[in-house]
Amino acid sequence: MSSTPRASSEQQMPPSFYSARSSSVMLGRQDYVSVLLRLIGMELYKIRRRAMSKVFGIISPIVVVGAFLVISLGTIYVVSSPPSAFVAPSCSQSNNAPGCTNQQITQAQANQARQASLQSISDPLRLPTSLEIVTVVINFIGEILIIILAGSIVGGEYSIGTVRLMFTRGPTRTQFLLGKIGAILACIALAFAVLTPLGILTGLLLNLISGIAPSYAFFNAAWLGNALLYIVLCMLSVFTYGMMALFTGTLGRSTAAGVAGALAWALVEPIVGSVLQIIGTVVKGNVGNFLSAIPDYFISNNLSALLQNQGQIIFNGGSSQISNLHALIVTAIYLAAFIGLAWWVSIRRNVTN
Repeated sequence: MSSTPRASSEQQMPPSFYSARSSSVMLGRQDYVSVLLRLIGMELYKIRRRAMSKVFGIISPIVVVGAFLVISLGTIYVVSSPPSAFVAPSCSQSNNAPGCTNQQITQAQANQARQASLQSISDPLRLPTSLEIVTVVINFIGEILIIILAGSIVGGEYSIGTVRLMFTRGPTRTQFLLGKIGAILACIALAFAVLTPLGILTGLLLNLISGIAPSYAFFNAAWLGNALLYIVLCMLSVFTYGMMALFTGTLGRSTAAGVAGALAWALVEPIVGSVLQIIGTVVKGNVGNFLSAIPDYFISNNLSALLQNQGQIIFNGGSSQISNLHALIVTAIYLAAFIGLAWWVSIRRNVTN
């Protein structure tokens, strides 16, 4: 009897009553890749709405520009100093002057010495050296900021309990994890795409103080390809530390664990490597060789080796003792371990309590 009125009222409802959907709801395609792309967009939206992300967006350009401003101080000093400050005094003027010469320094020689000093000290403001400077700065601040960002977006879901709601919305846990990884990778790519040209342009503008015209004799298709590969390796370095924070944040189920764990790893690893090198040098023999070889399998040393070996091509620097093949294999193993363990913990963990 009680169900009859409800059944009759349902029969009176038009079919559009059940199919109507708010215009703000967009289901989109339900295939695996489409869902994953929407999850990446969701994570990027959450990152954009965070106050922390806005702070990072302000700090990063300031640090990059500030680094070139500090470098330009040497150029400003040389430009404002008289030519006589860059040559050794003659002994006829001061017999007790250290490093004095036995001949009079002409004005032309003084100007030449000043110009050589200016050429050398302003070199970091021009390509290709400015590319090395800006990538070093981005790597330094990027590793710290991506650890904080990745640790917060992963560990924060556990800290405030939204992970339980997320896992009931349809996509799999693997898709949620891949969405966070994709968002982290997108943030890194955006940072390098914005900050690298900003640093190079800042260096070129500050180079106007020196009055030295930049030379692009080095520039060709091969150099451009190697430079792009170098930037990709820099992105790989920052991404690896982001995955480190992803792993520690998932394992520790909190933002503090993700940030503190990855930062501690990044800071302690070089110290441990130096200590092992010293012990290996003192002990010697097979044990010493074994201890000295352990740092070659640390993530920081292998990432540095990739950058140093590639930088040798475009900056004419020295190469690392670790080969590219060795560094790539070790880096791939670390990435597989970070992502694989985070995935395994994520799908096996009970989040109902």
